[in-house]
Amino acid sequence: MPAGEAHATRKLKVWDLPTRMFHWSLLALILVSWFSGGEDESAGIHRLSGMLLCGLIVFRTVWGFAGGEHSRFAAFFPNPARIISHLRKVATGTPERHLGHNPVGGVAVFLLLGAVSVCIFTGLMSSGEGLTGPLAGYAPFEMSNVHELAFRALQALVVLHLIGVALESWLAKDGLVPAMITGRKIRGAGEPGEHARLGSVAGLVLAVALGAGATVFLLSLPEPSRNWADEGACEWRGEKLRCDD
Repeated sequence: MPAGEAHATRKLKVWDLPTRMFHWSLLALILVSWFSGGEDESAGIHRLSGMLLCGLIVFRTVWGFAGGEHSRFAAFFPNPARIISHLRKVATGTPERHLGHNPVGGVAVFLLLGAVSVCIFTGLMSSGEGLTGPLAGYAPFEMSNVHELAFRALQALVVLHLIGVALESWLAKDGLVPAMITGRKIRGAGEPGEHARLGSVAGLVLAVALGAGATVFLLSLPEPSRNWADEGACEWRGEKLRCDD
């Protein structure tokens, strides 16, 4: 192979635009939720960010089946053997470069989506400290403490994810962050890989419609006019939250 070809590189399309927009929107809303929780003055912002996050999760769930090649859940569904193999190579400082999510990164995606979903569900049903959710009256028990624990777990996962991205980028010499901005990864002429197949247009329309619909539905619910827990308007009787007007 001529010297020029040996050093030639290709910019391969990996991440589609919807996936990249989801990724950065998710990060932004998690940060908003992170810094707006626990304060009466920012209760409305915290509640709104949770409802927007719900729409994002619904969108990503649909896009996980209809999206681009590397955005589909099937492309990075956890495989124990591949996870162990990847961790061994990371331990030796020679991890393989993956166009999509690496085996451990795939696990992180599912854990993050799951943690965000638990935070949303428990937040909608929480009551107290000025952050009463619109579905608090339907909760089988007080959800505030569960919501707090779920968000702490999410924070830990975010930190571990950032560490993993930094470590993988350094060891594999792969620009993971730039790729999630531009949608492209750089590969040598001799490295395997092709442009990723695009997702379904109909799937994209459905994902956006369902995601937006979920957020609009939550926004249409009556906003709690008072702090039930603090004012005593509601109390736990047995395993049910009872409210007396």
